[in-house]
Amino acid sequence: MGKVLISTTYLMLILSCVESCFLPRSLHVIVPEIIRPGYQVAKVETVGCDAKSVQLTVKDPSFTIKSNGAVVALTSVSVGERGRIFSVSARDNSGLERKMEVHLVHSTILKRHRRGRGSLNGSRRRACLPSFNVVENYKGYYPKLIERLGSGSSDRHDVYFTIEGEGVDTYPTGVFSLDRYTGDLFLLKAVDREEFPKYDIVVRVFDKHTNVELDEKLPLTVIVDDVNDNAPEFVGPLQFTVPEHCSAGTVVGVVSATDRDQICTDHVKIKYTLVSGSDMFTIHPETGVITTTTNTVDRELKDNHVVTVKIQDMNGAPNGLFATSTATIALSDINDNPPTFMKSSYNVTVQENESEKLLLRIPVQDKDLINTSNWMSKFVITKGNENGNFRIVTDPQTNEGLLYISKPLDYEKTNDVQLQITAKNVAALDGISATWQSIPVNVIVEKVDAVRAGLGQKISPGILTRDPPTRRALTSPHTPTTFSQLFSQSPGREQQTARSVSFGLLGIMTILCPVVLLLLLFLLLVFFCLKKRENESGDTGGILLKSDTEAPEDRMAWE
Repeated sequence: MGKVLISTTYLMLILSCVESCFLPRSLHVIVPEIIRPGYQVAKVETVGCDAKSVQLTVKDPSFTIKSNGAVVALTSVSVGERGRIFSVSARDNSGLERKMEVHLVHSTILKRHRRGRGSLNGSRRRACLPSFNVVENYKGYYPKLIERLGSGSSDRHDVYFTIEGEGVDTYPTGVFSLDRYTGDLFLLKAVDREEFPKYDIVVRVFDKHTNVELDEKLPLTVIVDDVNDNAPEFVGPLQFTVPEHCSAGTVVGVVSATDRDQICTDHVKIKYTLVSGSDMFTIHPETGVITTTTNTVDRELKDNHVVTVKIQDMNGAPNGLFATSTATIALSDINDNPPTFMKSSYNVTVQENESEKLLLRIPVQDKDLINTSNWMSKFVITKGNENGNFRIVTDPQTNEGLLYISKPLDYEKTNDVQLQITAKNVAALDGISATWQSIPVNVIVEKVDAVRAGLGQKISPGILTRDPPTRRALTSPHTPTTFSQLFSQSPGREQQTARSVSFGLLGIMTILCPVVLLLLLFLLLVFFCLKKRENESGDTGGILLKSDTEAPEDRMAWE
């Protein structure tokens, strides 16, 4: 925030043009050699303009101007020996545009007088003041004498001095005071360079007898010298990601830091070091760039690495201030693990003429990140499926291979199929020399049994093929053979089937015998009833004879 050096002509012009919107033609501001972002370099004040309607714009993209006229640096700006110039324009409702040139310099514009450090006397010649320096956070006694402004005046007892400006009657107030008769400038309290790097003060000289101002307002700049009172601070998140098994020297990320002390000094020269994690990573001491030192970082062993970073100003000197923090380095997954089978081979049985049936589940293991293309399996039948009798898909939930019979097999054509199944990933392998794994699957085809003796029972293939005498017994018309004899000739499975048939006949007999007995009992009952009736009818052959001696009522009853 520099002080505007306005000539007497401009002041008279302001006073004469109060009724119209006025903007000075030029503005000179003393600034540091390097202006940091956010630094307010000046404040533009308009006269006679409507504060609500006036529009202020700055033509230099490195600066911006606020609605209150404050010009603030957006980026770091370097001010050379010749200074820096940019323009500010003001436009109100009248539509007229007025421009002002802002001159930035990093040393006092007014040159020192040839007679030493400056002269404050009663003459009307133009006088000048040098800039003075104070050290921030001064821990001595206050008030502290900074300079005696009237030390070069031969008749200083005939004048007195007044001061105004920053640190005196404007914010921050109460920093400086001046002995009006001796010209001694005092510092009243400690100052902070990071809060206020310099103070612009105006000195006025008056004749003691007439109280007439002898000179123009004299600018005085008090510059605050920096001490290393701010430790460096980390800027931004300390979270980085790098692929696993990347080559040594791969950039992981950049640690950013800042220091509020004076730029271009050792107070802000930061050295970066790794307190922990140096076995796999390193950091550049000046740039803060973290890189890998090995290609053995493996996500499957450890997916996150935490390293401790130290930043220290004074270029890492023992008296430098420092700060530490932890940075997290996450390892992103690459497909460096092919799926592996749980068994070396499989055997499965299928009956001929079966189709669309799940035959086998084939589990696999994969160490890569779950539910990613590096983990998801893709199974392929690489051998034995030339006729398309089988298909295999992946279970999305378990990542298993599901082997199906899609077309029926014929036992007479083939009773044994040798398949080879390969497990892959959706993503290609990366960073390793390993290849996809395969396993054999032996599919045994079973023949469907024939129907035995019309009872819906299936006869084992061994009866028809492995035992010719039994087969002849079934087909020969001259050799009567009972079921028990037939199946007693066949060992093993045939005997079991014969016993099941015998048990079936026994069940039928168990049901039929009670029915036959009931029928016989019924016939006997009917027979006895008829026999009894025949006995009661006598020899008449069952014809009743009438009696002459029967009573009339009896006769009527018979009638």
